[in-house]
Amino acid sequence: MWRSLWPTIDRFSLHHFRYIVNQLREIRVVDKRNREVVLDLLQSIVEIVTYGDRHDPAIFECFMEFQVLAEFVRILKIGGNSGIEAALLQYLSIMIQNVENEHAIYYCFSNGYINSVISHHYEFDGGDLIPYYVSFLRTVSGKIGRDTICLLVKVHQDTAISLPLYDEALKFANHGEKMIQIAVRALTLNIYSVADEMVYQFLTTPTASAYFSSLILNLKNKCLHVDAIINGVKESFHEKKRELLSETDRILDDFYYLKDILCIPEQRLNKLVTENIVNMLILPMLLTLLNNRLSNDTGLSAITCLYVLCRLLQVFDGTNLVNVIGSAVLFSFMPPNVTDAAESVVSARLEQVNGLAVCYQEGEEMVDLQHEGAENFMMNYVLKHSLEFTELSSCFDSSPLENSENEWGGIFSCIFSRNHSLMLGSLMLLFTVADSKDLHYQLAAKIGFSQVKTASEMIGSTVAGHIQKIVNQLLKVLASEPPLSVPILLHAAWFLRKLLVFLDQKLEDNDCHLFKTSYEGSCGRLYEEFDRCWFDYIPDVLKSEWANCKTALEESSQSKDPFFLLELASIQNPPSGSNTGPAFDWQRMVDCVKLLGSIGEKISFGSFIGKLRFRGSGIPCKIAFSGAGTRDIYVIPIAREISGKLLLVERHPLHSRKGVVIAIAPLAGLDPKIDEEHPTWLLVHLRDFEPRLRSDETKTLDSHTSLPEQGRWILGFLSAKDCKAAFSVILEETRKQRSFVENLVAPVLEEKLFK
Repeated sequence: MWRSLWPTIDRFSLHHFRYIVNQLREIRVVDKRNREVVLDLLQSIVEIVTYGDRHDPAIFECFMEFQVLAEFVRILKIGGNSGIEAALLQYLSIMIQNVENEHAIYYCFSNGYINSVISHHYEFDGGDLIPYYVSFLRTVSGKIGRDTICLLVKVHQDTAISLPLYDEALKFANHGEKMIQIAVRALTLNIYSVADEMVYQFLTTPTASAYFSSLILNLKNKCLHVDAIINGVKESFHEKKRELLSETDRILDDFYYLKDILCIPEQRLNKLVTENIVNMLILPMLLTLLNNRLSNDTGLSAITCLYVLCRLLQVFDGTNLVNVIGSAVLFSFMPPNVTDAAESVVSARLEQVNGLAVCYQEGEEMVDLQHEGAENFMMNYVLKHSLEFTELSSCFDSSPLENSENEWGGIFSCIFSRNHSLMLGSLMLLFTVADSKDLHYQLAAKIGFSQVKTASEMIGSTVAGHIQKIVNQLLKVLASEPPLSVPILLHAAWFLRKLLVFLDQKLEDNDCHLFKTSYEGSCGRLYEEFDRCWFDYIPDVLKSEWANCKTALEESSQSKDPFFLLELASIQNPPSGSNTGPAFDWQRMVDCVKLLGSIGEKISFGSFIGKLRFRGSGIPCKIAFSGAGTRDIYVIPIAREISGKLLLVERHPLHSRKGVVIAIAPLAGLDPKIDEEHPTWLLVHLRDFEPRLRSDETKTLDSHTSLPEQGRWILGFLSAKDCKAAFSVILEETRKQRSFVENLVAPVLEEKLFK
């Protein structure tokens, strides 16, 4: 009864807020004994301030009057080893995140309180303080604007000398935790987006701009790691592929981050980042290719250079980087035999590529970057001078091509290289440049097969005149004997189709013969699969993969993932023991179907139907299952149309003429054998790896990532005669099933591609 007379406390009232603040101001030391009390006070203050920002302006006026932020800084300094830093940073983050009043935000950033919290000396060794600290920095960056960022800048004689929010965040730019890296990059983008004149002057100083150089250096180190993975020895290709995917994802993250920076409309920042990308990444990689070297001075391979350049062009749309790369690619199409001395070729190319950067700098000096239309003027200036070099190549458009690929330098020597990964990578770079919507029209005309050009408009182009030789080179790859690996053939078919579509040309007689040879070879490889363990799945795979092959062939170079270059370089020396077992046999069969679909994409076929019906008696035998003992069964092999099964049937306990199926195995892949030492034993192998067709619209094939060992059954018969009879019946039923599948697929393989 007396409790109802006691006045209740409104914990969000101004009176209670004053009480809490006074309690906090009385704290003189923070240790483990009063740590929880201090944290409760800080939490209450944050909750009341957040409430007052929306409902009671007097609370924040009291917050300013009592300089509560200064109390937060004081508590942080006297915290010692109490471990209060993480919670304090979290409460500050919550308060700053939820304050919406512009006046309140302005006050929080003034008087240097936030900078004091940022610059405080924290013990980051061990523990979980770093995530709280970086989260606090990111929260602050999300609230700054052009009117408030100046409050966080340290100035000396009207010059910005430090931005603690930026400087401290960059210390964690290369942290091992992915979320921390993301938070730091989000913070930097927030700063770049709202920076004023003074801040940009600070960001472009040598000390602050070193961040962009270190970013490119770290990117190059990741590229070197990709090389190390490719050349390393792993137990399986799948393990190597997982590492490559992980590392290339990190490279792609860096590219998108750099692209986000370039999307900020600030010319000085764009110039700084572009110069670092061009001088530290693009030019060294281009020099590797133009000088026809397998690796550059830093040890980066040509394959990795091609992958990075292709990815860069796909990501950095809307920039002039494609024109820099496109100009360098055009330079490389000049045959070296036009020079007076062979030793001058390399130095000439070095001057040409380095001239891009010189022209770029000259263009910037001639025009005010802030002026409207300055970028177009600068690009025209660069192209005007760069195309002076490429005019020399026009005299070779009408000259006959030599048979030796040694007559060509630069990227052309890569296209005609005996290294097929290098050949496909060079074509991928060329196609990606030509397909870019940001490619300058003069460069597009020089290359000659961009998507906006027709065959009649390609007269005088640098590349189009030599397309027939490139087509012939690709056809030689497709028709090579012995055949190359299926992935190389698949991607060669993609490039061949693109060239024929670009030029709208028909194959010449010799090329037509090569194409027919390649198609017949792909049919022959698929026919060989009828004698292997997965022939019963060939019709299903044809249905499932045919549409996928057509989609893959129609994929544009801008959307085609150049990761296949790294895969091809990785599988040139596959680990021993990786090409055996049902899983490998399955993948080989699927690859044969894909290859046939890539070369003969216009073939059509009907639907496949499989049914299972059987009747008749089986052959008695015994089989022992682990944990179930020996059982008397009947062996019944059955093949009906596309389906074929081996049934193990046990006699029904109540009906003498009926049985119970206790096990089923596919006929395909059984490979029955009579044991030499025990003529009454029949050994049959089992496909423990059973693929499944997905039910989604793409109808792609699904398979297990971890595969069990191939199993087998040992069937014991009453006599050697029964064993031989079962052996013969299994072979005969398997032959029936194989014959049906062959007849079903034959119209697909025998369709005439050439009339």
